[in-house]
Amino acid sequence: MTQATDVLYKKVIEVRWADCDANRHMRHTAYSDMCAHTRISFLQHIGMNDAWFRESNLSPVMFKEQTEYFAEMFMGEEATITVELGEDTGSEKSVCWVNNVYKKDGSLAAKHQVVVGWMDLSLRKIAKLPLLATDNYLKNLFSKPAIDELKSEDVT
Repeated sequence: MTQATDVLYKKVIEVRWADCDANRHMRHTAYSDMCAHTRISFLQHIGMNDAWFRESNLSPVMFKEQTEYFAEMFMGEEATITVELGEDTGSEKSVCWVNNVYKKDGSLAAKHQVVVGWMDLSLRKIAKLPLLATDNYLKNLFSKPAIDELKSEDVT
């Protein structure tokens, strides 16, 4: 796995029958689905839940998505998916997140990377990163207590 200080959040998800394809391994789009589910869980964890999105009138929007595959995963296996901060996008209006997908033995099955921003639903324009996001994890990214709190949550 990656260094513990790089992990903002992690979630364990079981590979379901519906996640598999005719080759009997996890289909490529299931990796994306599981990573999206993990990112949304992370946002909820830091307070960006459905009520927050309604009140702020913001919604996440994806600009780029890319996946690299390293090992097959099969029905019934547990995948541990991390949320990590990726490379700086050079913009106050977007952030790069990396989701690493690990098999139960700790080997890397896939690396999924996205660049996301937040759309102001009234203006239909991209907004700066919300303060809740920057205050809760970007500014405190290297704060040991904040990292320990996020690492300790193992959600299924």
